[in-house]
Amino acid sequence: MLVGITGNIGSGKSTVSNILKSLGYPVFNADIIGKKVLLKGRRGYKAVVKEFGTEILKEDGEIDTKKLASMVFSDKKSLDKLTSITHPLILEEISFIKRIYTDSIVFVEAAVLFEYGWQELFDFVVLVFAYKGQRFLRASRRFDLKEVIRRESFQLPYGKKLEYSDFLICNTENVLHLKEQVLNLVHYLEELET
Repeated sequence: MLVGITGNIGSGKSTVSNILKSLGYPVFNADIIGKKVLLKGRRGYKAVVKEFGTEILKEDGEIDTKKLASMVFSDKKSLDKLTSITHPLILEEISFIKRIYTDSIVFVEAAVLFEYGWQELFDFVVLVFAYKGQRFLRASRRFDLKEVIRRESFQLPYGKKLEYSDFLICNTENVLHLKEQVLNLVHYLEELET
């Protein structure tokens, strides 16, 4: 069973993923997969360098993903170009994961799952919810406010995501409450597996 974990920036997707990992479940992250498909020697590398130029490369010849991100998140056309290259490769990797893990529940964290129509890959989708103020406060630990707002602008509003989701986890209280919801979720999914 392949289960997607999604939510807007700062919602707590990674915290949910870490709880699932601590419970022994395989958890993959679409952002990490996206970075791997851009490594030198991988199919995405050549296409992205051709599209965005050698100025996105670090001294060691690898793609500077932070530089690339700041470039594409400021321009919708550039973002569309990047996703047209990387998303098919990411989807291949996720499909491969689904084929390998046939006897267990596997989770994939993907912030833009609905935005790009990936929900069809998953048996179920879990939406992690937090209030905007909470999310922006959490996300501001990793990004400046301008970057948080910019990234948020590329994501669907929660109302739309909720329509397409199978489960909702509310990350509006404390970690114990969050863990309790995750335990309830996996208990339910385990019941479906048997």
